[in-house]
Amino acid sequence: MGTTMKTLILMLLIPLILNAQEFTFRQEFDTIPVEIDGWQPHVPWLGGMAYSQPELCDIDADGDQDLFIGKQARSIWFLENIGTPQFSDFDLTSFEYSGIQLDSIYGFAAPAFCDLDGDGDYDLFLSDAVGLIHYWRNEGTIYAPYFEFVTDTLDGIDYPGTGDISFCDIEDDGDFDLFVGSTVYGFIQFYRNEGTPQQWNFSLVTTQFLGISAGSNAKPEFCDIDADGDFDLFVGGESGTIQYFRNEGTPSEYNFTYVTDTYGGIDVGSASSPEFSDIYADGDFDLFVGRTESNSGVSPGDLYLYKNIGNQTQADWQFITSNFLCLDIGRTARCTISDIDADQDQDIFIGNSGNQLSYYENTGDSTDANFLEITHQYQGISVNGIEPFFCDIDADQDQDLFCGSVRIPSPPPPDLYFYGNRGTPQNADFGLVSSSLVQGNFFVSIAPSLADVDADGDYDLFLSDGLDGEYFFYENTGTPQSYNFEYQTSSWQGISSINTSPSFFYDIDNDDDLDLFIGATTGPGVDFNIYYYRNMGTPTMANMVFQTYNFLNFESYPRYIVIDGLAISDFDGDGDGDFIVGTYYGGMLFFRNTTGDTAAVEPRLSLDPHHGIQFSLGPNPANPITWISYNLPYPQKAEIAVYNLLGQKVATLASGLQMPGQKTLIWDAANYASGQYFIKLEASGESGEAPPIYGVERVVVVK
Repeated sequence: MGTTMKTLILMLLIPLILNAQEFTFRQEFDTIPVEIDGWQPHVPWLGGMAYSQPELCDIDADGDQDLFIGKQARSIWFLENIGTPQFSDFDLTSFEYSGIQLDSIYGFAAPAFCDLDGDGDYDLFLSDAVGLIHYWRNEGTIYAPYFEFVTDTLDGIDYPGTGDISFCDIEDDGDFDLFVGSTVYGFIQFYRNEGTPQQWNFSLVTTQFLGISAGSNAKPEFCDIDADGDFDLFVGGESGTIQYFRNEGTPSEYNFTYVTDTYGGIDVGSASSPEFSDIYADGDFDLFVGRTESNSGVSPGDLYLYKNIGNQTQADWQFITSNFLCLDIGRTARCTISDIDADQDQDIFIGNSGNQLSYYENTGDSTDANFLEITHQYQGISVNGIEPFFCDIDADQDQDLFCGSVRIPSPPPPDLYFYGNRGTPQNADFGLVSSSLVQGNFFVSIAPSLADVDADGDYDLFLSDGLDGEYFFYENTGTPQSYNFEYQTSSWQGISSINTSPSFFYDIDNDDDLDLFIGATTGPGVDFNIYYYRNMGTPTMANMVFQTYNFLNFESYPRYIVIDGLAISDFDGDGDGDFIVGTYYGGMLFFRNTTGDTAAVEPRLSLDPHHGIQFSLGPNPANPITWISYNLPYPQKAEIAVYNLLGQKVATLASGLQMPGQKTLIWDAANYASGQYFIKLEASGESGEAPPIYGVERVVVVK
């Protein structure tokens, strides 16, 4: 990768009540390499993606293609190509491109660039889930674009279910026509431009172009893939494959013939979003495909890349990577660390919403980490909703494994699995010792953490539990060689976890006793992320005192984040603890500890954080229970309701005036038919004159 903007730096100055001590952290997205199947993602520590909709264009007229990512919590991510036309190098520049404010856009925003006014530069359009198309005119130049907002209803288009849009001069009359995919029904609307290249005038021709249906999330993309002078049509959709319609007409009179619904044998899992671009500058089109994450199991990938190894008239697709931008294993990254091969550096393990354990070997060293993806099925270990944690529980110099689990419905409670290491410090060999190591009144799921909090030479056990938010403590009354966990309390030191949140003990203030960190939820409008309890006692008698609920500042990170993994270690050998945070989106974030490093304190780069109400749900599919989490930044009226595919409201989960803060609801779909539903959040604006705020999430009920 290049050097310009090589490291996107967020200086996080975190004041704490620690005898005037101040911790500083720097969030870094690309300074620690990660290799996945021979590919190094451009921005490996981006945190994963729930959805990705790529849009490529040479926005600065420097001869190479820049990358924009839509459907990221109502904002557009911009990655500038600082490489060459032949060798791209994408550098994360902004989470909110050009400072464009997207607060009024409801649902995920999908960008499209087009010179609609014929002045030689790209204008910007954003479609949303409500049915509007928002328009920013480029008042700058081809080298230095400057976007000015024009309207949120392009030509009065307001069609519920509007999704991805595509501009194409399909009739070769010199102006751009408009095609709009539907997020709900999978149809494509066709609007003919009856104006001029400088002044458009869109007229609806049909709401079902060619009778196409992509199931849902239709993404139309036009490309002359066979170099015959006319545009062929490709349609992404819910299935994850791509439909292909060859244009056998002429440039001015199209005639599309259906060819296949599995173009190139490509299948990205769900909600495919194709985008063609000659990214290698070899004269033919290559193919990027965005996707949505899998609801369960390991489903790696954020953005797929296929290289055209054929020619201009006959494409031949070679799979390059499913992780073009970042490390992303699918849904949830319950990460932890362990020096599993005894080479004096920390390796990474990730459990996800399925039952598997991914392993990333640290091929660097204790001062310069470098991770290599090894497997998503580490030693065949299988635990539903696995929450891993390693420690040497029997003092034999190798790492043993504890795994929390998920059980729905609950009760009966979820179990704690214990795998003993029968191998050596260098070559682990795990065997299941117990599938129910301790008993407790747990609910839905548990996440383990172990630490010697009483300095007696053995590890004690802590478990955070599901929606009850309890923090269980089991004292190890055995010996370092022979553990014996005895239940003590479900609220150790009065501490409450936050919904099966990961916890980690680490001596962050170097006073020889262990402090405690508990992950929570963060994002725009949410002012808590990692709870920090300082140990004001001694190594033998802990006294945890709450210090802050936002130890790491996520202010400039634009997304609502459920923290599913947390690990602390000195990854750069400078004597302090750096943080790895696993997210609900299947990726990880990295925060380097720069406390006391004056050379590291640089001006803070603001990424124009996107603020607003956010909400998420899970598990999805619901079988039959799903939880809805949302936050309100101020007191306001809010309604959370469930709708079927016909748009009929079938359940109201909450309604009326609500206080600010994080909320959690449960929808029990036991009495509802299997199929797709939409959970909609509608909240009042900040004032009586402000427009309402919307959010929509799709959920599948499976029985």
